[in-house]
Amino acid sequence: MGFPSLIVDDPLLGLVSPEAEPYPNAEEPMKEPEFGVVVPLDAQKHTHTCPGCGGRLLHMVGKDGRDWYRCEHVKLCGSRMPACPACGVGLPIPSQTKGELVCTDCEEAQQACVSCEAGWLVERRGRYGVFLGCVRFPDCAGKAKLMKRA
Repeated sequence: MGFPSLIVDDPLLGLVSPEAEPYPNAEEPMKEPEFGVVVPLDAQKHTHTCPGCGGRLLHMVGKDGRDWYRCEHVKLCGSRMPACPACGVGLPIPSQTKGELVCTDCEEAQQACVSCEAGWLVERRGRYGVFLGCVRFPDCAGKAKLMKRA
């Protein structure tokens, strides 16, 4: 039993009833098969494709006031990225130059991660000292050696 009912209709009844609904669990048939989700223009500017599942990365404001992006499929994918380190709002996306990401807002360039190419490398400190690690950690474990400054 339950909802929706798993009881199969009689085959004879299927011959006299109209064809099946396009939305089997709908309460009433819908005339328009496309669900047009209206997204405000300001939100469209800050919506990008998730590198993990292909869904949308949605712009969020953290409790500490810093902006970041998370996948719309948060329970299934869980992909997240911080906003651009230069402007704090945009998201660096791949550019025509290989190995470089450019921010959608301030157009500041970041060094692309060598593993995922969706994240960028930031300075991190580990057991063996300072290194460059991907901002998508732990989703991406990409890293590179930090060049010694002269």
